[in-house]
Amino acid sequence: MSDVSDPVESLPPGLAALSDPVFLLDRAGTLLDLNDAARELCDTSGDTVGRSVSELFDSGGTDLQQAVARTLAGSDETVSATVACETPHSIELSLSSLPDRNGCVVGVGRKRSRETPALEKRERALRRAYEVITTAEPPLESTIDGLLEVVRETLGTEFATLSRIEDGEYHIEGLVGPDGVSAVELPNGETVTEGDTLPVETTNCERVVATEQTLSFGNVERDAPELAERSVNADIGITAYVGAPVTVGEEPYGTFCFYDRDSRNEGFSEWEVTFVELLSNWVSNQLEREELMERRRDRQLQSLLEQSSDRLSVLDDEWNYTFVSSAATEMTGHDTDDLLGTSELDYVHPDDRDTVEATLEDILDNPGETYTFEYRIETAEDDLRWVEARATNKLEDPTIEGIVINARDITDRKRREQQLQEEQAFTESIFEALPDVLYAFDEHGTFLRWNDRFSTVTGYDDEEIASMQPVEFIAAQDKADVAEAISTVFVNDEPVTVEADFVTKDGERIPYEFTGARMSDESGKTLGLVGIGRDISERKEQQRRFEAVFNNTYQFTGLMDPDGTLLEANKAAVEFGGLTRSDVIGTKLWNVYWFQVSDEAREVAREAVETAQSGDFYRKQVTVQGETGTEIIDFSVRPVVSEDGEVSLLIPEGRQITALKRRERHLGVLHRFLRHNLRNKMTVINGTASLLADELADSDLSKHVTQIEGAASELLELSETANELSRTVIEAETDLGPVDLSGSLDRVVSEYPEATIEVPDTDQMVVADWRLDNVFEQLIENALEHTEATAPTVEITVDATAEQVAVNVIDDGPGIPETELTGIVNNDQQTQLTHGSGFGLWLVRSVLDEYGGTLTYEQAPSGGSIFTVELPAVSDQ
Repeated sequence: MSDVSDPVESLPPGLAALSDPVFLLDRAGTLLDLNDAARELCDTSGDTVGRSVSELFDSGGTDLQQAVARTLAGSDETVSATVACETPHSIELSLSSLPDRNGCVVGVGRKRSRETPALEKRERALRRAYEVITTAEPPLESTIDGLLEVVRETLGTEFATLSRIEDGEYHIEGLVGPDGVSAVELPNGETVTEGDTLPVETTNCERVVATEQTLSFGNVERDAPELAERSVNADIGITAYVGAPVTVGEEPYGTFCFYDRDSRNEGFSEWEVTFVELLSNWVSNQLEREELMERRRDRQLQSLLEQSSDRLSVLDDEWNYTFVSSAATEMTGHDTDDLLGTSELDYVHPDDRDTVEATLEDILDNPGETYTFEYRIETAEDDLRWVEARATNKLEDPTIEGIVINARDITDRKRREQQLQEEQAFTESIFEALPDVLYAFDEHGTFLRWNDRFSTVTGYDDEEIASMQPVEFIAAQDKADVAEAISTVFVNDEPVTVEADFVTKDGERIPYEFTGARMSDESGKTLGLVGIGRDISERKEQQRRFEAVFNNTYQFTGLMDPDGTLLEANKAAVEFGGLTRSDVIGTKLWNVYWFQVSDEAREVAREAVETAQSGDFYRKQVTVQGETGTEIIDFSVRPVVSEDGEVSLLIPEGRQITALKRRERHLGVLHRFLRHNLRNKMTVINGTASLLADELADSDLSKHVTQIEGAASELLELSETANELSRTVIEAETDLGPVDLSGSLDRVVSEYPEATIEVPDTDQMVVADWRLDNVFEQLIENALEHTEATAPTVEITVDATAEQVAVNVIDDGPGIPETELTGIVNNDQQTQLTHGSGFGLWLVRSVLDEYGGTLTYEQAPSGGSIFTVELPAVSDQ
């Protein structure tokens, strides 16, 4: 009777359709339903539903009822049970509860034959062998040992071996025993282990290799009595054996065999022999594959050795070559055959031989350790080459039996290292010779390096500097600026320059200019900041002096870029316009307030900048706007030329001349008034004197009339000279520029055809204007007037330098009294006793002053006078 509160009459459709047997049970183990596969397996023709499992199955029913209970109790493990029917099959059931049916269990079964244990054993053996093979990792020996263990356990033998038979000897390459032991203990107490060698005729494997067939016996005396006396059987006690041949490349290699000291009644089954042969074939294939790969590796290695520039060599324990690669010929210049049998030390430079020998001794004493060392070798051409060698003692390795040395030519690297060392030494010398402080620190402010100058200036020693932060050397009011500059370098990757006071250990503050930039490696990773600090005390002092001069002059002065942008303006210029510095800085000159008085003033400012841009000096009088009105200034712009000949700055200047121009106007009016009235009055005096001369011709008074006439003529001539002085000096408005000296002299000399005047050929150009003709005219006329010779001679010579041109006017007259030269060739003040009587030399001096030239006088050695006029030469640029 079912114990289900909510009876289920049938399996869910999905379970009923399965090809595996499915049973539906309640909690008491009563069968509620089963599918067709289950009916066929149980071979029941009657009504099975409602029967208990103990009635339904021949065996296992009670176990199944217990399994149902564990399933409904919620066991964490998979619950299974095996039951048997009347058929020659058993059913292995996996149980699970139906989540939507309280108290019901479904058992899904798998049909198993009564012969299953033997088959399962074989299946497990094959599966284990498969797992060993598919999960194998180098070396192959480990995989073979794993297979030996699988077969040994499957066959139930005591030992398993892989042998290699060569030259009549039996080499045990693999041996596996119980609990993982790799040794067989003999009755006499001795042991046989992996690596041991036995005479092949003492083993059963000798027949396997000879016949190339599998050998198998369960009792040696019964099944193979002819082998019973072989020592492997008699001495060790082997009675059961199965061994299959192992071949590599169609050649016998050895055996894959299994031993037992307990005999077997029925021997080894056909399947067991087949299992051994199967795995023996796999081992054969793998050994052959490995041999092929080894040969391929040998060929690749040989190819690499032939292509490699590194020298591979093997030395014996006396350091003689037993093997050298072909690269040795290129490295040493010796053939490889010539090197074999010779000592490595024979080719080492004598200065390095002791060191290399000591290293080789260490290598001999420490097998397996690798040593790296450098030394020089002498080639067949007597050249020296640097070599880096890596050597390992492999004398105990039977496949090598020598000291393996891999050497490569590092001559070029050594040369580069030498060059680098020299460059580093040179850099170090510069580093320490710098008059500036040099430093480097990382992103955390830890100093990485500094030069001696840093310690000298600050007064801190190296240990103190290493423990300090960069801003600790900076005055308090400058720390924020310096910290911001450091941040800019690291964050924006921009070099920065900042001025700050450097504070020494004694508290002294020194003005410094610090320039820093990011320091990085080849990959671009930031290493820190590297910087230079320069003492700017002297520059600061010069700047203070310049500003003192710049701002304490009555003359207007400034600085401009070549494009006319004002960079600086002194106090006098700014105050003249009632302006502030910010009103003018950064503004084009012609747009500044001063020149807004008229279009003419703006054009003069623009013309001045353009002229100075081309490297020429500009000067002109112009009316400008001041705070209280307009003023006339003597305005100029001078170019400043850099070392490469380019105009780098412009200097504008201005001097107020309003009062001077007013006095000039007054003087001009006075001059014209006096000249007009003087000429009129002297004309009257001269005419009257002529009438008196006629009336008193025979009188003693006639000589007085002559004196009156002479004085009147001198006064008229003096009036004309004064007029020329006014026209040339006072009223002249002209621009200075290049003047051909030869042309000026020729024009003046041509006015005195009756005199002998020697003029040299010259191509000199001087800075002057049209008034230069008046200068030479006054000097030549002065020379001719004062000579007593009937045929006067004047000589003119020219001497020139890059900056000045000197013109010498030499006459043969009596010379000139010193009183006539007072204030003309010197700066002495004229008095009532020391003064000149004419205006001619004054005209010369006045014009030359405007040219920036000079006038000097000396007496000629043979008598006469020498006047020297010095004029600025025109630059070649």
